[in-house]
Amino acid sequence: MFAILETTDKNTILRKPEIKSQRFNLPDGDAFFIVTADKHLGKIPWKKLETCLGILRHELIISEDKPIPEGINITKFSPDILPRLLLMNSATDYITAHKHHFRNKALTVFDEKGIYTHCIEKLLPCFGNIKIVTDCTEKYRSISQKLLETYGFSLIVSNEEIFDCDVVITHSCKVPLYFEGTVFTNEKKYLMNATVFSGSEIILPDRYENLRPQNIEALLFASALYEKCGENDLGKIKYKDFGC
Repeated sequence: MFAILETTDKNTILRKPEIKSQRFNLPDGDAFFIVTADKHLGKIPWKKLETCLGILRHELIISEDKPIPEGINITKFSPDILPRLLLMNSATDYITAHKHHFRNKALTVFDEKGIYTHCIEKLLPCFGNIKIVTDCTEKYRSISQKLLETYGFSLIVSNEEIFDCDVVITHSCKVPLYFEGTVFTNEKKYLMNATVFSGSEIILPDRYENLRPQNIEALLFASALYEKCGENDLGKIKYKDFGC
């Protein structure tokens, strides 16, 4: 579960600010909450919110771009997994559609969290060599064995960051400025001699879009649904503006 904080500018000089919450049930049975807080003298009642939010105080999306004051035990939700899946889905879609361009080239996938194990098999027909750079090498043991037994393909898995390849898929690692290949990334970056693909916008399925508050970005909302409410079908979507 998670909560979205919205605020009102009601005149609360003569009364205490109110905090209300509304529950929204999701298609797969989980829920999120929209918490509405009256500002007091133009200020958000953070201390009262801290108490009212309970366990959701560490899973909060704030509709306003407001910093949380020091001393307040509230944490903004920060996407972690879904943007990485969006990148891999979008990169795989592009690569398989243009596999003639990548054939016999070397690919390095940076997978710090070990979440791409189910994606690698789709890339085998497109590359002559695939290396995984990850801190979770154990997660790749099973898929490495499968690829070797089924296809005779030797997947290289390492925790060493090396750029001796033609293509890189990375959420956020620092690709050297001199890299001359193709980079698929979630970071907006300029490399002098590389072709860089990235994306930032998504289209939510209607069943989720109809629940999204208009002042909350679709990607942020989708990430919270996927990571905190288990809406796993969102892990299959792609960026709508993916390109270079």
